[in-house]
Amino acid sequence: MSGTVVIGGGLSGLARGYALARRGEDVRVLEATDRPGGAVRTEKEDGFLLELGPNTVRPTPELWDLIGQLGLFDSVVLADPRLPRSIEFEGKLHPLSPSPATVLTTRLLSLSGKLRLLREPLIAARNDPCESVRDFFSRRLGPQFAERLIAPFVSGIWAGDAGSLSAAAAFPALARWEREHGSLLAGAFASRPKRGTPKSAHPRGLLSFRDGLETLPRVLTESLGPRLLRGSRVRSLRPEGGRWKVETAAAPLEADEVVVATPAFEAARLLETFEPEAARALAGVPQPPLAVLHLAWPVSAFSTPLKGFGHLVVPAPGRRILGAVWSSCLFAGRAPEGQVLLTAFAGGSRDPETAALPDGRLLELAAAELSASLGARSAPRLLRVTRYARAIPQYDLDHGSRMAAVSKAEARHPGLHLLGNYRGGISVGDVVKHGLGAGEFAD
Repeated sequence: MSGTVVIGGGLSGLARGYALARRGEDVRVLEATDRPGGAVRTEKEDGFLLELGPNTVRPTPELWDLIGQLGLFDSVVLADPRLPRSIEFEGKLHPLSPSPATVLTTRLLSLSGKLRLLREPLIAARNDPCESVRDFFSRRLGPQFAERLIAPFVSGIWAGDAGSLSAAAAFPALARWEREHGSLLAGAFASRPKRGTPKSAHPRGLLSFRDGLETLPRVLTESLGPRLLRGSRVRSLRPEGGRWKVETAAAPLEADEVVVATPAFEAARLLETFEPEAARALAGVPQPPLAVLHLAWPVSAFSTPLKGFGHLVVPAPGRRILGAVWSSCLFAGRAPEGQVLLTAFAGGSRDPETAALPDGRLLELAAAELSASLGARSAPRLLRVTRYARAIPQYDLDHGSRMAAVSKAEARHPGLHLLGNYRGGISVGDVVKHGLGAGEFAD
């Protein structure tokens, strides 16, 4: 064939295949399994709707446009943007409203911690590509802010360690604000929409679909039709005569261009014969294990009804749960009447051993920690444990050099493109943006 072969039918590959097909180009998307969508998976069990991978997404402009193109506006459900997020610190929940001013009123920070925030515009800028997230926020906003707000965010969202992630890679916008404007406050003011700028068409808050997030890859799959080949694991990839040879169990394919839209470790396997440096870089991307627990309580178990997005836990010795999404508080239809559904996370780079514990032990740990945090009067019922041996890619201190090696491989091989959540952002919005080809990678 001429045209493009996309290797991988996760969200990156589906989005790229869709974008190419919509432009009228010849494209084939090869998915190794029978179920496209990658980690975006939704299951129904005993009246509950369970998100086994991402739970919510932010409606970025590219994602919102895609939803409209796919005719999915009527399926969208939006969480109330005013719902608070909570941080658990020393056994107490501290709700934080979406307003930035909440950090000046919360009891999560002491008076000295709040006063330290006011010094941020006076802190000298530093351009250190090897600075960790913890060090970056400690330097600009103080150690207390870094330990009590940023560390739980990193462990809950990235399943990572703020002391190991690269600030430049994990928070590129904030690093750019400091570099270009001298402070985060000045960068925030400079990034505000100019007066007279039309309001964005996409909504605020968090987004899902009536039947769960897997709606998006399912409809993308339907739009591709026969262009998507399931059960087509790629055995090898090589450049030959200015084209690409793609070997599968069924039949070999040739293409003018190839998009490798697989996890980093699988991309490393495909590149190792002709781009060993990039392959080593991709194989080195850390992806710690993670366990996702879906837990149910009766509404009557809580003296005070839960209301909010969920909570993240300030890392501390002995704590095993990273945080939880209060799923049935966000969207209707996630739990039967009279029931509460929470999605909790354990493991990650700080505590990988917990992700491998037996179901019973995981339930015991989660029940003890969450019941204490939320004031539940009874233990939860375990609906499902989903384990990922290699979960969220960690943008660690070597991430910039790894991605530079990937960019060099693309430059040496015109027609080679690499996509995935190990590059350009881990969120669904970032994955869709780069999958559609709407943004350049800043490696």
